[in-house]
Amino acid sequence: MKQIIVAVSLLFTLSTSAQTTHASENYRPEGRTFVCVNGQNRFTRALYGSPTEWRVETSDRPVFALFKKKDYRNLQFRVNGVWLDKTDFCESRYEDGMRSYLLRHKTWGPKATLRVKVVASLQQEQALWRFQTTGFNGIVKLDVFVSNIRKPKLSRNGDLGADPKDAFEADGKEPVQQWSQDFEDECYVCCNGIATDSTDARDASERFEDLETAMKELAGRIEFNTPDPYINTLGSALVVAADGDWDGQTWLHGCIGWRMPLAGWRAGYLGDVLGWPERAISHFDAYAKSQVTNVPPKYSHPTQDDKQNMARAKKEWATQMYSNGYICRNPERNDQMHHYNMNLNYIDELLWHFQYDADQAYMRKMWPVLKNHLAWEKRNFDPDGDHLYDAYCCIWASDALYYSGGAVTHSSAYNYRAYLLAARIAKLIGEDGTPYQQEAEAILKAMNQRLWLNDKGHWAEYQDLMGLKRVHESAAVWSIYTPIDCGACTAEQAYRATKYIDKEIPHIPVTTNLSTISTSNWLPYSWSINNVAAAEVMHTALAYFEAGRSEEGYQLMKANILDQMYYGQSPANFGQISKYDAARGECYRDFGDCIGISARTLLQGLFGIQPNALEGHCIIRPGFPEAWDSASVRTPYIYYRYQRQGDEAVYEVTQHFAQPQQIVIRQNLGMGKYRDVVGTSEQHQTIRVKVPVKYPEVTFRNNGFTEQRNIGTDEPTFAEKFHKQNIDYVLNDSVTNIFRNEYRSPRPPYTTLQIPLQGVGDWCHPDYKPEVNDSVFRSMIVKDEFIAMGVPFRTSATGRNIAFTSLYDNYPDSISIPLSGRYRQAWLLMAGTTNHMQSRIANGIVVAQYNDGTADTLQLVNPDNWCPVERDYYVDGKAFQVAEPRPYRVAFAYDKVSRNLSKALGLPFANPQGGEIGAKGADGGEIKGGAATMLCMPLNRKKKLQSLTLRTLSNDVVIGLMAVTLQ
Repeated sequence: MKQIIVAVSLLFTLSTSAQTTHASENYRPEGRTFVCVNGQNRFTRALYGSPTEWRVETSDRPVFALFKKKDYRNLQFRVNGVWLDKTDFCESRYEDGMRSYLLRHKTWGPKATLRVKVVASLQQEQALWRFQTTGFNGIVKLDVFVSNIRKPKLSRNGDLGADPKDAFEADGKEPVQQWSQDFEDECYVCCNGIATDSTDARDASERFEDLETAMKELAGRIEFNTPDPYINTLGSALVVAADGDWDGQTWLHGCIGWRMPLAGWRAGYLGDVLGWPERAISHFDAYAKSQVTNVPPKYSHPTQDDKQNMARAKKEWATQMYSNGYICRNPERNDQMHHYNMNLNYIDELLWHFQYDADQAYMRKMWPVLKNHLAWEKRNFDPDGDHLYDAYCCIWASDALYYSGGAVTHSSAYNYRAYLLAARIAKLIGEDGTPYQQEAEAILKAMNQRLWLNDKGHWAEYQDLMGLKRVHESAAVWSIYTPIDCGACTAEQAYRATKYIDKEIPHIPVTTNLSTISTSNWLPYSWSINNVAAAEVMHTALAYFEAGRSEEGYQLMKANILDQMYYGQSPANFGQISKYDAARGECYRDFGDCIGISARTLLQGLFGIQPNALEGHCIIRPGFPEAWDSASVRTPYIYYRYQRQGDEAVYEVTQHFAQPQQIVIRQNLGMGKYRDVVGTSEQHQTIRVKVPVKYPEVTFRNNGFTEQRNIGTDEPTFAEKFHKQNIDYVLNDSVTNIFRNEYRSPRPPYTTLQIPLQGVGDWCHPDYKPEVNDSVFRSMIVKDEFIAMGVPFRTSATGRNIAFTSLYDNYPDSISIPLSGRYRQAWLLMAGTTNHMQSRIANGIVVAQYNDGTADTLQLVNPDNWCPVERDYYVDGKAFQVAEPRPYRVAFAYDKVSRNLSKALGLPFANPQGGEIGAKGADGGEIKGGAATMLCMPLNRKKKLQSLTLRTLSNDVVIGLMAVTLQ
């Protein structure tokens, strides 16, 4: 007998065969299903209903929450007196966007089984629960409890890692509503938005089947079949997450915690990659209407915001930034300023749309948008016309990322691709593509000449506009995957550049053989600068596939999939931040950026489907592991099946592109090389190719990485005398003034993101101004002598106590101290600034000049031996690594000298349960009062000293010398 119950809703290589459960595994794959037995995660897998924010939160056991903005409810069930989240046995399944449970409990009887399944409507704010019993004796009583949630003040819509874990638990008070119903075999509970919905049993059953069918049809539009069960679940999971990120008009920033419109980042790829061209066009049209077209620029560069301490652009119409070509914050609104540059990603996604469908009518429609964008980019970010572009918060890693008008790899690569494809589009629609082709060629030439490090085999992060115009060689992952993804390289360059990631980017083990990666090796920590971010890992994996390193690409992708979707708290989660992230821990679910790039990594990388409708062909370059002998993929626009038969690879291809594309099978040959086997444009075709013999792996000449050097952090010894030096005559300030100054010049002549006036912080923290207080330090000076770890230094208890140097006009760029005699080493007491944008590069140098004209040099490198005066480095040996031993730090406000001030002072750092590092957000690990750094510079005691010179090299920093002692 069926009955209906109505409730009120208030709203590195693993085996690719079946894998045994890992110790950290919360979920396991079974077909297309994520399975969990007796799990404990609560309210971590959302089921998305209509295109609104309404959703059902499900758990590993049958306890639920209903989310409607500012109207949340906890939903619990009890059967024959047993709460369903307390049963002896619970197997939960997440498949095709639905959650189901198999339950047993001793009090129900030895053969009693309860099955519960919940499905949300794709069309309206509605969900249905179905309860089916077998083996129960007699009538079954179901109790339904609807309660207010425990913590209704949600900061990020109840998202993982951002709101308290128990936020959706019942508040412990009387339920808002309580229902009971007796039934025998089957019954239903209906939640219909925030209103009561009544229907009979037959209608409920039919509606449930309709909702179930609709969800299966949605989920089935992408299908993966491979030898790896951990991959086969992802087709449907990807589609359902993407659908949750769709608001009916545009792709959103995220499904839950960041549920808001956003033109950029990587969600905009979803429409075309998942075969929703109508959604792609809707998204692009909506933001095309957001492009400013009636505000010509009238203010010249630069227009920095004084209220933000000059760290970012002033929000004023008719500046170079906020004028014609700029794409605004929300769809169909060209009158809203935003602090991000969403143009760059939006245009890249639009250009990918034309690679799936080269519809000339739509290209003509969007040509003004593309043309205005390119003019805006050129005007703002290449105003000096050198064909290399500044980057103004234009990628996910934007917060705290600034380049002070420099020549940046990732933004230059995006512009290269945009100009290159604009030239092709122009030709197809009858426009003059010559200037666009010329600019593309000029960008590529400039990148190769100034940003490609041929002796190292990778791109630099950026080149300074100001000062010594130095090249910052320590690239983050976005400066490797972006030029590869944008085609701004040769095959050899792509291959070599991924080797840099192998060796220089921190790898964090997920399993015995697989590791995920952090986004950079930079210190100190700041949000978006050095995180374990899923989208960044997936984009890097895509670059490995594009570089022909399929094994490595698969391993990195697999590590992220396991981390996010199986080992994490939410099954099938396309989350933002990994649990291996030392700052925030596992944080945010179904983030649009990650869904979008995961779609590309799986379909364009692993399965290698790379449409090029602008040239009339589609490349299929599978990134399958060597162990795979078969695989297939189904999308709305192409299906293919791969089989290895002896020494042949057979591809059966069926295409449904808007314009038939010539199929090209691209085979990896090793070392980044490949060969193409050309098929036809026919809808159905079978292509047989010989399995190639691959080139043996070799090491490129000069592909060197981290050098070993003496960094001046030796332990003091006392066999030889110390000789304190009087440097009073070069002292030019007190160390406490370092952040009281305004460093106004020189500054970039163009609108840009830069360090705030006070010389610390970033554009997200423009008012950050830590206090340096040396009162305790000065109180410990006796007769002009301070002793640190047994080393005596001459310094004064009053007056000036430091000689600052800087490329800012506030101080000289160098100071020199005459010396004499022969010594083994020089002990230096120093203090100054550095930041993540000056990491892994010499911020300054100390040069010991000898009478014979020779010299020894000690480089001051963040983070190895040069530290920010206001904070300590967070070091964990994983994403955050420094050379050992670390330098001694001398705390100004404490009687402490230590190589690890964080531990000595008990500084707050990472909270593994979430929250940024430290007590002050992105600037955690702050040392109250500040700290000096003590270094030991090796000298050649066979030579007579002439002088010691301190010179600043980095634009952002101030470096000071407090005392010198020779030994």
